[in-house]
Amino acid sequence: MERRFRKAALWSATVVAVLATTSPLSPARAVPQPDDPTPQPSPRGMLDAMRRDLGLTPDQARTRLAQEAEAQRTALAVRRVLSRPPAGMWFDKATGKLVVAVTRADDAQRVRAAGATPKTVAHSRAQLAMLVRRIANRAGEGVPGITGWGVDDRTNGVVVRVNRKARTGETDAFERAVRELGARSRIPVRIEESDQTPRQQGGRVVGGEKWAFGTEGICSIGFSVTGPDRYRGFLTAGHCTKHADQPAYGKDGSRMGISNHGGDGSVNGREGDFGLVAVDGADWALTPQVMAEGGAPVTVTGSQEGMEGMSVCHSGEATGWHCGEITRTDQTVDYGVAVIEGLSYTDACSAPGDSGGSYVTQLSRPKAVGTHSGGGTHTCGSGSGDTITIFQPIGEALQKWDLTLMTAGSS
Repeated sequence: MERRFRKAALWSATVVAVLATTSPLSPARAVPQPDDPTPQPSPRGMLDAMRRDLGLTPDQARTRLAQEAEAQRTALAVRRVLSRPPAGMWFDKATGKLVVAVTRADDAQRVRAAGATPKTVAHSRAQLAMLVRRIANRAGEGVPGITGWGVDDRTNGVVVRVNRKARTGETDAFERAVRELGARSRIPVRIEESDQTPRQQGGRVVGGEKWAFGTEGICSIGFSVTGPDRYRGFLTAGHCTKHADQPAYGKDGSRMGISNHGGDGSVNGREGDFGLVAVDGADWALTPQVMAEGGAPVTVTGSQEGMEGMSVCHSGEATGWHCGEITRTDQTVDYGVAVIEGLSYTDACSAPGDSGGSYVTQLSRPKAVGTHSGGGTHTCGSGSGDTITIFQPIGEALQKWDLTLMTAGSS
């Protein structure tokens, strides 16, 4: 499938970016950027939210963020030296180290030399991806009760998610078929049951950094971007930008630009869930800021890939600022109205209206990670059951439209 080839291309681009010497003005596209050397104050709101949502003391939050920052730097070094993409990669909060799954002894030595913890596994990333493709082909346009699937990094297998409240005979038959596919490949398949069904979140909640598309609804702003021919705009969710050339209004009700200008600024399907709004309002200035705890902004200094096990905070107009951990990456989600590949899960709470909002990580130099795609019926203020919150990684949108993320120091 095309998205898998793009994923490999993004991995290759990351290696090239690490090896190349880049200028301070190099655009932030699909690859992580080096830290901006400009000293910046630690966003107090991010620290407070992590303490509240992750149950950490101030010292524990600072230590964890320092460990995560080191793990991100180590991940770049690991990708540079490995002979092939890792079978999996995650941050282990118990040890504060990056763990890298590899299939070869020489790659395990390279991982250890780069400062990470190697884990030797039986199946390569390509083998896991092949099984995921077979599951996707069998699922077609969707199966009742099946809410998604993807690689399970930590078990070197595949996970299939099921809504236990929506199980039918068709669900059970699909589960048996998937287990047979796994048995043939000798790859473990785990069934993960939940009482939640993911949904793409839109709404009419007023407050925070919202934007409205025509008269149809309200979503959240993701990140300011620029592009070729002096393009100015912001990223948001693809399901917020489905209709071309809709007027876009800001939080004060004034017109800020055009959503999905020309009809080529929205993706909401297998490729992903990301959209683009052109900002042409004279009174609307692009900024690298994201609204955080208590309405205090944090300034984005670059972009990076979200990694399983790392902490992340998101900002949306409906729920404000909430933090959690990335629980899965590169997952397929069946929203009922669309099947979307390449999304990431977190356990931070969210609600309708947060769609398109910003996901950032790292305390002292916040990095853009993605935009809000959807969640379950358990929101920050109501509902029961486990928390499902899903985001679209930022790299694909930046690469697809040749965009530059606005960061600290941008003009």
